[in-house]
Amino acid sequence: MNSAHDGIKKVLGYLNIYQRIQRYLKSNLFRYSVLFFIVISIASIVISSFAWSHPYRTTLFGFIYFAAIVFTIEYILRIIAAPANRPDMPAWKARLRYVFSFYGCVDFVAMLPFLLVYLYWNTEVAHLIVLPYVFIVFKLIRYSQSFRMIGQVLKEVKGELITAYTACGILICFSAILMYYIERNAQPEAFGNIGDGLWWSIVAFTTVGYGDLYPITALGRILSSAISLVGIAMIALPTGIVSSAFMDAMQKKRKEKDNNE
Repeated sequence: MNSAHDGIKKVLGYLNIYQRIQRYLKSNLFRYSVLFFIVISIASIVISSFAWSHPYRTTLFGFIYFAAIVFTIEYILRIIAAPANRPDMPAWKARLRYVFSFYGCVDFVAMLPFLLVYLYWNTEVAHLIVLPYVFIVFKLIRYSQSFRMIGQVLKEVKGELITAYTACGILICFSAILMYYIERNAQPEAFGNIGDGLWWSIVAFTTVGYGDLYPITALGRILSSAISLVGIAMIALPTGIVSSAFMDAMQKKRKEKDNNE
């Protein structure tokens, strides 16, 4: 009986530690500190692309490396505190779920410079470490309320967006195949396969109009005109869905704010 009681107390003690770490990770001090290092890292990556920054590359890389140390500490703390988010799961399973989640993968990429520079400091690999580090931009999603709202809105209208983009995909494939068979004899170098037709169809459907591929036959031009007109309407469809859902979310947020006041 005493051993079972001690075991329960031990488990509760662990949960208390996990919850404390989780509260610290959610605190404003920690959030703004990590956000500062995210901004510094992104700014360092952007500045390092300019020619005039070459004399300062070592300093800029140092900023990125130091930020990666902070992100490594954050990653370890989140792994330790993962059971606090999933109290219904075993600790190992909650941690594994975090590691393979979207944010877990982003946090792992953010700490790569710290690990790889330590292993490959005197090799050419060290200069390529920053390349995957651009994914650190996605860390802003966790710390930005606006990004979280956009993600929530997209999640709410996921079904409608899938339907809209499925319809777009069907029309793009149909017009690409049709345009290929219309134009392949008139300009075989431009429409050599259906892949070229898909490229034209996407460009025409989104009304970008790069001008690298365009029909020269009368039937092809009629089809291209129709696709361009339909494309305007089809592209506006998912835009309207997202805009409407976003406005609803903003109104709900205002109502909640007014009720709290």
